[in-house]
Amino acid sequence: MALFDLRPKCRREDLFDRDKELQELYKAFEQGKPLIALIGIRRIGKTSVLRTFLSGVQGIYIDMRGVVRRSDLELRVADAFSSAFDKVKRFLEGIRGVEIVGFSVEVRWRGRDSVSFTGLLSEINKKGRRFVVALDEVQSVRPPLTAEIRNAIAYSYDNLENITFIVAGSEVGLLYSFLGYENPSSPLYGRYVHEVLIERFDRDLAREFLARGFSEEGIKPPDEVIETAIELFDGIVGWLVFFGRKYVDGYRNLEELKRMAIDLAREELNKLSSREKMVLKAVALNCDSWSKVRSFIAENYGIVLPKSTLSRIIEKLEKLSIVKDYRFLDPVYREAAKTLTP
Repeated sequence: MALFDLRPKCRREDLFDRDKELQELYKAFEQGKPLIALIGIRRIGKTSVLRTFLSGVQGIYIDMRGVVRRSDLELRVADAFSSAFDKVKRFLEGIRGVEIVGFSVEVRWRGRDSVSFTGLLSEINKKGRRFVVALDEVQSVRPPLTAEIRNAIAYSYDNLENITFIVAGSEVGLLYSFLGYENPSSPLYGRYVHEVLIERFDRDLAREFLARGFSEEGIKPPDEVIETAIELFDGIVGWLVFFGRKYVDGYRNLEELKRMAIDLAREELNKLSSREKMVLKAVALNCDSWSKVRSFIAENYGIVLPKSTLSRIIEKLEKLSIVKDYRFLDPVYREAAKTLTP
């Protein structure tokens, strides 16, 4: 798979760098850490790191986006076992409620001879070998399924010494809220979570990434094009891949590429409420304090936000990993926020 392929990487030979992050994951896994959080901002490459890690261990990957009901989760779990069939077959053999049909796995979740999610993990744990359950974008799950998943993780944490859960998400604050390890009402309250942070590339790594990607495609852009892209996309690998792919496909106007990236970011920001967009626009236009944001909204939109409302909005935007301390974590989102029309 080429570096500029837009799909997540799944093999070590396709993943650029990330030695440090992979070593951290392998070390935590081998040490038997029961719960690992893989964190980082949008488009930083968490899914690629996670799936590449899973290629070298026994376990399953579950994309939690769109999981609303228990039946959705059950379907994803069964599909995950089928996708990793060659590696997990021996973990499933002989488990009540699990049937191996050809090269796929069928799980009976209800009725006679059925098995629950925690029951299935308990049986896998008895095999005596370490096993990973990776939940990607888990913060997108909503109640009542939230409690069910937290309970499963907590049960595994306390009772299943061979099972490691890895949770990943681009909305870091919401991910931690989902886990609730600082919330006394959560079954995971007080539990230690081992964190692995995926960071943006520094300028040298970003330059090397683009050079290698273009070399794979047989293209050598001018140095000033590379430097402009590094400046614009700030080492965020998803944007570097976007830029490289578009450039290879014939889009050579950097202003047009910048506009396309901003349009993508604005499309995501437009899902927020009008007041949330007002706050983001204020921050994008250099309002770097609570009072400046409030004054900006009053002067430009004629709305005086209650103090509690503004505080909740800022907290939410930080949980979404869009801003931190009145600064955007992604320069493309900052440019997109300047163009918002609340």
